[in-house]
Amino acid sequence: MTKVAFLNDTSLFSSHFGCQLVGQVFREQIKRTGLDLVFSLPKTFELSEYKKQLDEVDLVVINGEGSIHHGRNKHLVDVADKYPSVLLNCVFQENPIYPALRKFLFISARESYSQKAILDQGAECHRVPDAIFASSFVRAFPGANQTGDMGITDNVVKEYAYKIGPFKKKITGDFKAHNITPAQYLYKLHSYRRICAGRFHAAVISACRGIPFSTWESNSWKTQAMLEDMGVPHLHFSTREEAIQNCPETFDPKIGHFADQAKIGIENMFDQVAQIAREQC
Repeated sequence: MTKVAFLNDTSLFSSHFGCQLVGQVFREQIKRTGLDLVFSLPKTFELSEYKKQLDEVDLVVINGEGSIHHGRNKHLVDVADKYPSVLLNCVFQENPIYPALRKFLFISARESYSQKAILDQGAECHRVPDAIFASSFVRAFPGANQTGDMGITDNVVKEYAYKIGPFKKKITGDFKAHNITPAQYLYKLHSYRRICAGRFHAAVISACRGIPFSTWESNSWKTQAMLEDMGVPHLHFSTREEAIQNCPETFDPKIGHFADQAKIGIENMFDQVAQIAREQC
């Protein structure tokens, strides 16, 4: 069986709900395409310490996720200098020139801004939306009773959260992204009729589940770019306050169509990755 390694498996040691779901999708798709996942590494590692294991795999699958921006985590790109590799599911923003990018056998960015940044470095890049769009867990989740009007998530830049209720009372700790299971997070998300999403993956899940949402700025351009790709740039705002004021009452069908097409695109991408891996045997 064709063997692969999975690097930047953020689900290994992170309690972040999005990381857990992304790791689940990668494993699900790797298994679906008939590849043998022999080992995984988290975001931080010393490549030289795993030479023996990497020498024994046919392909290294790297999850870019939100890791490669503003010069961070260059070591994930440098893997392609030494091993047959693919880079999937990535943001790529305001980085120096990375010559190793051109050595990847396949690259996908989650949104068009990152795709252009990679293309500008002379590497080929496909645009394939975030892996969670293909999550069977997210799509099959039973939901919850909608007891609130608007839920407001935290944000990676400033991790505050508010719950809008009849008295507009500030509730600290609501919608934490860490130390919560994916099921708990989805249940919380589904308990509101609409979502003001400061988290990228909260917007992704809302799109999959048909929940009306607005978004505001994060630590990279990923959310703004994704909403432009969806055809709803008017739902992204510079501040939390603007996003609250303009959170929609209804779900735009363009978003639902995007989510459905994203699932197909992700599955097609992993089919291509499987073919690339088999060609390395």
